[in-house]
Amino acid sequence: MFSKLTLIIACCLFFSCSSERKASLAINFSPDSTAIIFSGLDEVSLFRAKEQADSLSNELFSVIEMSAESMEKEIVGKTFIKDNTLTFVPDSPLVKGKTYLVQTLLNSSFGKTADILKSDVGRTIKRQEKILER
Repeated sequence: MFSKLTLIIACCLFFSCSSERKASLAINFSPDSTAIIFSGLDEVSLFRAKEQADSLSNELFSVIEMSAESMEKEIVGKTFIKDNTLTFVPDSPLVKGKTYLVQTLLNSSFGKTADILKSDVGRTIKRQEKILER
């Protein structure tokens, strides 16, 4: 009996622990700092981005210019998709010395494995955020 139980537990652990790692999303400026590049998109996020590329409203990500006066201004622009990379080119150029907050739902989930085990899973998808300084 003990050997069967051990075998079942070993199989459960083996199949529950996937060796395939999910690529992490990288948010950075382009080399010339004229655009923001989202690389490492998973298949679901890439599909949603392609679906929404022609849409006027963009709910997958937002770029906000932060200033010392606490006035936040959302930056608008165009998105381009090539391979597994999404590029955001703003209508007005990104200003040197400014700070930009990028919030995205790309590659996001309701929680990580640790959150699920702690029963700390929310009702909404958790946004990923990154602050970029030009």
